[in-house]
Amino acid sequence: MATTLTAEQQKELVEKVFHEGLDLGDLSAADRYLTADFRNHGSHDDSMRGPEAFKHTIRIQQSAFSEIKYEILDFISQGDKAAIRWVMHGKHTGPFIGIAPTGLQVQHQAIIWFRFEGDKIAERWGIVDNFSLQRFLQSGGKPVGPLTPSGGPGAGGPAAGGPGAGKPAA
Repeated sequence: MATTLTAEQQKELVEKVFHEGLDLGDLSAADRYLTADFRNHGSHDDSMRGPEAFKHTIRIQQSAFSEIKYEILDFISQGDKAAIRWVMHGKHTGPFIGIAPTGLQVQHQAIIWFRFEGDKIAERWGIVDNFSLQRFLQSGGKPVGPLTPSGGPGAGGPAAGGPGAGKPAA
């Protein structure tokens, strides 16, 4: 079924899902705004279907963070699909991705694609930056710098295969 929503209506729907569901923890938002066979690709559990899949995400977010506020930074739409870039602000007050609560204020980011059917969201694909959040939490909130392989550029030694590779340091 094709979507009946304009780009502005799609944006409003996504904003409702994020505010009511993720910010406020209202599980019934999933029932109101998602199709009965909703698919949450690239999530905590891709095997789940329907509104229950998003309810699972809401429960995880609400148990790991307090003071949650999702901010949609960018929105684009084409036909029955839309993409957003968001940042979540919150306080890490419960276990998340195997990390005990730190009490740190966090910013968590992602890019998400949606597909709409009728006036609801039918599918979601996410690229969520859990890696940067994990590094931030594990460092105690300290800047951790770029990842650099041992011996690679910026690691204090010559790059493998580059000039000076295989030669002892002077």
